[in-house]
Amino acid sequence: MQNDSVGIIGGADGPTAIFVTSSFSPFSVLLVAAAAVLVVGAVVLAVYQHGKNKKG
Repeated sequence: MQNDSVGIIGGADGPTAIFVTSSFSPFSVLLVAAAAVLVVGAVVLAVYQHGKNKKG
């Protein structure tokens, strides 16, 4: 059994950092990166929609 850990640290005023412990296969790294992109995209879309609804 292999124990792996992923930590994603980010804020509104700075870059997002992804910390990975242990070794991952390239496929696992790709999945984590894709998940991070989806989360960031969802947040950007939500902020954009919120600002759009506030204006009009």
